[in-house]
Amino acid sequence: MILEIVFTAERRLIQTSATSQLKDTRLGIEGNDWLRKIVLKEPAVTAMGGLPLRLKESIEKELKHFKTNGITPIFVFPGLSILRKDKPFSKEDTRPNHRATGWEFYEKGKVDLAMSNWASSGGVHPADLLNSVFHILHENGIEFVRAPYSAWAQLAYMYNHPRQLVNAVCGGSELLMWDVDKMITSIDFEKGNYHWISKKTVLQDLVVSDEQFLDICILAGFEYCPSFPPLNTSVVSFTFKGVHDLIKQHKTGFNAVQAYSDNPIISKTQYIDLFCRTRCAVKYHLILTDEGEIKPLNIEHAPNDIHEFIGYRLPDELYYYLMRGLIGPQCINSLVSGVLIENAPLDNGESAEYHHFLHQLLSIRTQTLSFLTQPLHQFYKTRKVATYFWFEPAVEQIMYHQPTEGATRIDVTPLNTVYEKTNSWNVTKCLIDSELKSQKTTHIDLKFCIRTLENESNATKTITKPHPEQPLEDKNEIIANVLWKTLEIRDFITSSKHLLTPWGKALNTAFKGDQVPRSMQEALLTALELIRFEVLSNKTYSKTYTKPLGNESEQKNIILLSRIFSLLPIQLKSAQWSGPLNRDLLVFNSFVKALNRSYRNLSEMITLSFFLNGLVRKERDDYFGINDSLPYMADVNVALGLVCKHYLERIVEGQPPSEALAHTEKAFPTCSSIQADLDIGFQFWKKLVESMELLHRMNTISLETWTMFTDANEWLRTKRL
Repeated sequence: MILEIVFTAERRLIQTSATSQLKDTRLGIEGNDWLRKIVLKEPAVTAMGGLPLRLKESIEKELKHFKTNGITPIFVFPGLSILRKDKPFSKEDTRPNHRATGWEFYEKGKVDLAMSNWASSGGVHPADLLNSVFHILHENGIEFVRAPYSAWAQLAYMYNHPRQLVNAVCGGSELLMWDVDKMITSIDFEKGNYHWISKKTVLQDLVVSDEQFLDICILAGFEYCPSFPPLNTSVVSFTFKGVHDLIKQHKTGFNAVQAYSDNPIISKTQYIDLFCRTRCAVKYHLILTDEGEIKPLNIEHAPNDIHEFIGYRLPDELYYYLMRGLIGPQCINSLVSGVLIENAPLDNGESAEYHHFLHQLLSIRTQTLSFLTQPLHQFYKTRKVATYFWFEPAVEQIMYHQPTEGATRIDVTPLNTVYEKTNSWNVTKCLIDSELKSQKTTHIDLKFCIRTLENESNATKTITKPHPEQPLEDKNEIIANVLWKTLEIRDFITSSKHLLTPWGKALNTAFKGDQVPRSMQEALLTALELIRFEVLSNKTYSKTYTKPLGNESEQKNIILLSRIFSLLPIQLKSAQWSGPLNRDLLVFNSFVKALNRSYRNLSEMITLSFFLNGLVRKERDDYFGINDSLPYMADVNVALGLVCKHYLERIVEGQPPSEALAHTEKAFPTCSSIQADLDIGFQFWKKLVESMELLHRMNTISLETWTMFTDANEWLRTKRL
């Protein structure tokens, strides 16, 4: 927080007004700041993955308050990150220590201390929630946009626009760094008032100019720049007053940091350069105008080297799709920055299998990058992008996203331009509508796409080159072609004839039946992928924390089944999580999360590829609707896996199924219907076994894998409800 709460309270800079004064206003809200305030901390999420349990409830409660008070909210979320010059992992990440300490306390039965440590580990990052948040806002008819870069700068532009795109702005105190004369810091709907601060009042109180105030804010520290090191030592603790005094003494921020140029920390961190770049990034930040153009603020004074402190320029069209919610920023950030940083997952990623798995995922991620760079300028086509893992921070894993790169190296297989290799999908509305009718469905999903290719005659009809003169018009056309292309890249569909591969046929077998919800379809795809990667098994990982009850055979079955069940969502009551936790299931969840997000990014970049190559109608009003239809919108938690493990362990202890169920219901009061969710899990298991049987008949999986499933299935026969 730039303006310390204590500082503003002491000087009485915060003013209070009645919420009724905001009636009939269009209120621009900084999305991430809003989320941090309304989504209550749920420490258990750190131990079970997924989304905050009360995310939807919290958001819809807040939206109801806005509606009741006659306020029209417009949420603005951040887009791309600005350019950073610090080396990956140059700053210590303290989160893994907090998480590990939390588990140590949990294993000792000190749950409160465990929760306290997990709460200190940073919680869920807002960026991880945004697909779900956008879905909820869209569902409720609420307007939201993603800024090209900072939400603060975009809000300032909207607030100062001649047509008053918003009448007031609400967010963190960082907003005052931009040209905003007053801002709302918080709204208390229960008390019927809101708090706000006037920039003019702050400047008068501090007796500083607008430029000096900007310097104070930067030196105080925020997302773009850490607090001025000499004011934040073990001897002297940082205070906002200390920064204020520093500026009063040296007149400008540059003079202040220059005066400490001999300080070892200043030279080591290159703080003077960072300060200057941050200052320029604020003053000349890039925003998207209402004409659809990307322009810097204060354009008449903007320097020519904006790329030095913001980042390399991208096509305005791409920024527009980012703003409208068609795509997310993750892959684009990696391309612009030249680095993809992989931090330790929630379980801290201590197993050798997970390290190996991340190296395997580089193939998917490189293909994803290839789709992004293919339609861009040559500069991006040849841009070096490298992945850095937290467990080997100094090792550079170069992502060869173009065929010309790395071609002379023996250990690199050129991508052969993935775009060209898969450029045979342009299935039009006529065939799709016919197939929707044949399948008796209205949904374009994974099941629809796989079933369409069941027979060779249908598959042949889908082989057609895209034509920019005949762009895809309908949302269904776009989603179907994106999904087909994704499945082809992942070897569920053949490239030449669009036939199902053995893995595609296994997926088709699993999809049999009328009711296969989207969540189960995605879980089945994830399961098959993880079986191919040999990480969905009944074996313990190299780093194991606890073992299930039972003999060795029973333990293996429980490990396999609880992992598989944890791929599915569970119905939970709107309450804090209550029930046993398990770190080993969280380890498996890290594999799931990494794979599903890689799939999500791949499908988004294929979608973007269709747009940037002019293969779809670009002017439309369903950009977010397209994004919302892509797979893997949200992370799944391990709740159903925990329930499955607990239930099967009670069976192993000798309890009959009915007693084991009653015991499990008592252990997990947060769950709405244990029996219904277990039934769904067993249905999912049956589908997966059937797909494994097909793969076994086709000699596609090892005998060990097939035996693993048959043994568990035989054991389970007498254990089900």
